[in-house]
Amino acid sequence: MAAGFDGFPALEWIRDITSVTGALAAWDQGALVDVAVGKGWDVVRLPRALGWRTLDHMRQAGTPVGPAQHTPFGVEVLVPVGSAAEWHLPDTEVLTEGSIAVPHPATVAPHTQQAHTWIVSPQECGPLTDADLLHEAYAAALAATHMDGAR
Repeated sequence: MAAGFDGFPALEWIRDITSVTGALAAWDQGALVDVAVGKGWDVVRLPRALGWRTLDHMRQAGTPVGPAQHTPFGVEVLVPVGSAAEWHLPDTEVLTEGSIAVPHPATVAPHTQQAHTWIVSPQECGPLTDADLLHEAYAAALAATHMDGAR
């Protein structure tokens, strides 16, 4: 899952990150699966409401959005490794190591698995989200939120 990465066919997206068999067994028992960050992708974590607004803005603009999930910690968007290293926007966090817990790829909003749901499932999307386009969309959502608050 390096430079040639071009999408998320079936369960191949986790093959290099964790055991597919182990993941399927965990999901069958209703558990989340920990997948490593910093190997196949990094994660940008956005505040929940602004994260949803950011992804909505991207979709409405026709910008491709890769896997993204809603969690108790916020909206987590998978981006190419190293692509968000220079992020300096309020209330965001860039994860470049460690792991995140993910639900079964078929668990898509409004359905949840232990308070996690895919907004964009790895089953239904192409490549990872472009971090620069995500940055622009988040900045626009943040500005719009401040403008709405000023009214």
